[in-house]
Amino acid sequence: CGGITDSPGTVNSVETISLARFAIEEHNKEHNGLLEFVRVVNEKRQVVAGMNHYLTIEATDAGKKKLFEAKVYVRPWEHFKKVSEFKEVKSTEVQEFKHIADS
Repeated sequence: CGGITDSPGTVNSVETISLARFAIEEHNKEHNGLLEFVRVVNEKRQVVAGMNHYLTIEATDAGKKKLFEAKVYVRPWEHFKKVSEFKEVKSTEVQEFKHIADS
């Protein structure tokens, strides 16, 4: 199994956007949420017995943009995917992320 690596060229790929939308749909189902996908801000990947995708997702919640982190586990040869983590990025973390992204 490998370490977690940046995957900067994939944030706009069909696969990554599809996984981000899947993570939001699963979150909405579990929590009666109304999050709406905006974009993928960042992606990291980890090869395991399959692939972990660590996504930073921008979504709107009642019209307000927020950042979320999701971990989606995929075994493509079994047509299997599962959201194993989904959480909102706290506002202090958002400021740190924006600072890093701007530099």
